[in-house]
Amino acid sequence: MLIQRLAIFGVAVVVCAIAPDELRAADSEVSGVFNGNDQPAKLSFVSAQKGERFAGKDVIKLVFTEKDHSKDAQPDLNALFGHFGSALIVGIHPDGNVVSCDIVYQALKQVPISSPTGAKMTDFKNESGQISGKLVSDGKQEAFGQTWEINLAFKTKAP
Repeated sequence: MLIQRLAIFGVAVVVCAIAPDELRAADSEVSGVFNGNDQPAKLSFVSAQKGERFAGKDVIKLVFTEKDHSKDAQPDLNALFGHFGSALIVGIHPDGNVVSCDIVYQALKQVPISSPTGAKMTDFKNESGQISGKLVSDGKQEAFGQTWEINLAFKTKAP
């Protein structure tokens, strides 16, 4: 009987230790298309953090990456250097207006590409501690002889 109680207690401790990470992962979702030079990348992780003010308004940095960046203290900066594979770092005002867009894609010859007009936000919501929307590039975009396309739906915890 004692062994059975210890086993149940052990399982409960393991579940409690794992549950916060699973809940954090469930708070964020990203799906859709992110192509560079006609090659797809799978952006599986998204987070939001406070950015530096721009044009007198607050900025929210959305960081989309192939690899988990949730434990990084500066995911936007490290994503720019390719530490999380292909990435998209987008600055938005609290109303969803895109003010910056940095594209880091392993298939591109020059990275990052900064294109403030390279993406726009639709269906944006910032409510109940969640940010969600659709980030699109209006088809294939080009800069420096390289192309990219963005059509992502996402939701994540607000900063």
